[in-house]
Amino acid sequence: MSTDFKLTPHADYIHVELAPDYEIRLEGTTQLILAISDVRTRQGQRRVLIEGTIARRTMGTMDSFGLGSLIGSMLAGVSVACCFYGYARDQQTRFFMDVSQNRGARIEFFSEREAALRWLGVGQTP
Repeated sequence: MSTDFKLTPHADYIHVELAPDYEIRLEGTTQLILAISDVRTRQGQRRVLIEGTIARRTMGTMDSFGLGSLIGSMLAGVSVACCFYGYARDQQTRFFMDVSQNRGARIEFFSEREAALRWLGVGQTP
């Protein structure tokens, strides 16, 4: 399993492409959020598309709380569309979203790229 990703800033959003065998786990996802925050600060974008297939999620409830809190503190005022192919939202995903949103970051999950871009308000696909 991998926590690798490729981050590409565009004129109106940041695109994050996850490695094909991406595993959601606290350490790797924390690095992802730090990288997004760094580019967001330098480039000024307030919209992020994270896209890929999730191979596995290895996080407990407290990990989801910690990650949601981190996103809220580092990406307050930012909209994040998570386009995860084959990923089914569950109670833990909803908890993570609630924690993030309660701290100022808009987060939504999608299974289709075009729907995610529409939600972000991005007019064109690169």
